[in-house]
Amino acid sequence: MNNPELTGKLANPKLTLFAFHLCKNLAKGDKQPVDNSDHLWQKCAALGHLLPTDPQLDSLPEKLSNSNSENSPQSDHLELYESNGDRFVSFTTVSQPDKLPLTGLIYPLQLHDTYALDFSLFSPNLTVEINQLSNLNFQGCLLPCEIQASLGQTLVLFAKPVDFAGNHQDLAVACVDALFQNSELKQPKPYFIGEGKLLGSPIFEFDNSQEDPRLKCHLLVWLDTDEKTSEIEELGSYYRPLLNLLCCRSKIIYVYHQAHLCNEEARKLYSQLEEKVAEFSHLKSDIEQRLEQLEGWLTELPQIGLTYARYLRDIELHQIAIKTNAKNYSHWLKKLSDCSVEEIDNLDFLQEFIDGSCKTFRQQIKLNMSYLTAGKQLFQQMIETIRGIVEVDAQKQQVKYEKNENNRDRNLQITIAVVGVGIGVAGVVSSSYTLAVDKPWASPSFQHPLPLHPFFSAVIISCLCGGVLGGLALLTARKVLKSSSDRQSVSGSQSQPVNDILREAEEVRSTRDTEVR
Repeated sequence: MNNPELTGKLANPKLTLFAFHLCKNLAKGDKQPVDNSDHLWQKCAALGHLLPTDPQLDSLPEKLSNSNSENSPQSDHLELYESNGDRFVSFTTVSQPDKLPLTGLIYPLQLHDTYALDFSLFSPNLTVEINQLSNLNFQGCLLPCEIQASLGQTLVLFAKPVDFAGNHQDLAVACVDALFQNSELKQPKPYFIGEGKLLGSPIFEFDNSQEDPRLKCHLLVWLDTDEKTSEIEELGSYYRPLLNLLCCRSKIIYVYHQAHLCNEEARKLYSQLEEKVAEFSHLKSDIEQRLEQLEGWLTELPQIGLTYARYLRDIELHQIAIKTNAKNYSHWLKKLSDCSVEEIDNLDFLQEFIDGSCKTFRQQIKLNMSYLTAGKQLFQQMIETIRGIVEVDAQKQQVKYEKNENNRDRNLQITIAVVGVGIGVAGVVSSSYTLAVDKPWASPSFQHPLPLHPFFSAVIISCLCGGVLGGLALLTARKVLKSSSDRQSVSGSQSQPVNDILREAEEVRSTRDTEVR
């Protein structure tokens, strides 16, 4: 104990584990249990070996699995165990020289979509030293890191101070120190965060501020200092409101943790999008290479965008779940207040969870959503921009292809024309050959400069006619090709330039980032 002036003992100490594990969810449906839904019942069997207990608890998971809970409609309070009219599993620990004799009770329940476990260990009619409380948490067996309930847990220590002299808060801190003997290395020890009064006696709240519900150690030390407290506690009217309130608390913390994980994963995807936006200024200049690059993005980005949208949807559902469970928490807190001792009890420390922590959770999720929603719009704009660029580049490629086809056609036509002229000239020469044979060759002289030999006359006239006709054909072909090119240019000009699309995308992204900030 930290306080040397603290003296006294504890009578009838009882340590209760309230653990909560999800058994059904929206994805699996109302009638299909989630994977590992019997986790808490398996932990009970393991605790039976560790303590050890009499009788052993090995058959408990099978008995609870064969219960009608999976086939029963969802209920706010469904008891899962019944044997000979008894709703509890009772056991004792095997007597050992270095351990206190303990009695145990297990009370398994289903609260709507959640399995709830009440695992209690106590020493009836026995007064113990404070440092002997470690027997109730043997080797840290009831700590969150050992139980690993998916929704989290709360430990409640209830004991009556005997021959006590000192401050109740110091006594509560000493009890926590005792419970965490030999277990401090497993996880951080909870520290004091609040206090109040329940059923006329002081109650102190401790927590270790872990974000993961499976590691979060929430602990209540309830000191029985008033005669009315034991009487009301025995009646048990407070039990169901307290159980459901702690369940709602665990759910809120669990849901916020899930929303936090979704936010982290969505931000990773958003970072990938920002990298793609940065690469826009370094797109490859070659059209074919750029098309190949952007087509790969068009395959990749929609898949990333879909995953991103799913994270946003999950965060929205988590936000609704927090709001719903906060409302239920307030409902059960009101029920617990109705069981309280008037003008004595003070449950403000329980109300503080809603007014403080829960409000902070909802504000943080709202802020994350505002940032991520802008990212979703940027994903859509990015995909639309890439499609626009691909369309423009594809049209350019088509124009280039058609131009090459036209050039090949023109070259082919010219080749045919040249060949035709050659064939025509060859025909003229061939037909003029008889002239060269029939009429003897005579060289021009001053006496007879003209006429030319008929062979030369025929060739010259044929060439002149071919040149005139070829020129007319060439002018006609060029006019037709020019008209076709003009039509393609007009068609190509109707597409938005790539730089304009990039500029619009950058302006949209900058505007939305500014709004988020």
